[in-house]
Amino acid sequence: MKHAWLVLAGLAAAAGWQDVPAADTAGVPALSVAPPAAQWVQRSLDYTYSGFTDKFSCDGLRDTVRDVLLALGARKQDLDVRSHGCIKLQGPETFPGVAAHFSVLVPVTPDDIGKVGRATTNPTQWKTVDLVRLTQDGRDAAPCELLEQLKAKALPLFTSRNVKFSSSCYPHAITPGEIKFTVDVLQPASAAPASGAAPPPAA
Repeated sequence: MKHAWLVLAGLAAAAGWQDVPAADTAGVPALSVAPPAAQWVQRSLDYTYSGFTDKFSCDGLRDTVRDVLLALGARKQDLDVRSHGCIKLQGPETFPGVAAHFSVLVPVTPDDIGKVGRATTNPTQWKTVDLVRLTQDGRDAAPCELLEQLKAKALPLFTSRNVKFSSSCYPHAITPGEIKFTVDVLQPASAAPASGAAPPPAA
């Protein structure tokens, strides 16, 4: 029996047989996928902030949420963000909130193109945004509680992928925790130079 096993093993080696592990497709970068054609769709967000560590005035929350929505791909032309829940003339509020109305890019299917026409679709590109860097400007640390809440409330309204989020923030912590939040979002493709256009002047 041992001799037969050795013969089979030798035949296998001669034939080039080997134990090959399954391919790990999870390691393929998602950015290799071509960005889809998309159309603008209206979205609404009604959000009230509740945090123990970071406090916001109504204007401060409104401006920060507007920056986040724009970074995620909201169309600037019809973005409307208004404050609510304000009871003070200035300074941090207990439960400031915002009501936002905006448009986002949503991929279209071949059936959609047949119904609405290709002329109404928009070329797109994937763009990676770092929301920690965006919201940390002028602060000692990024607003962890706000980003955690917007991840749950705002992010699902957008076309996104490759969400990378981790947080070690805790309410009332004396030292700020660490937070990471990057995501690929669908945005309009950058305009390509027109054929035959003159090159930009030399510096």
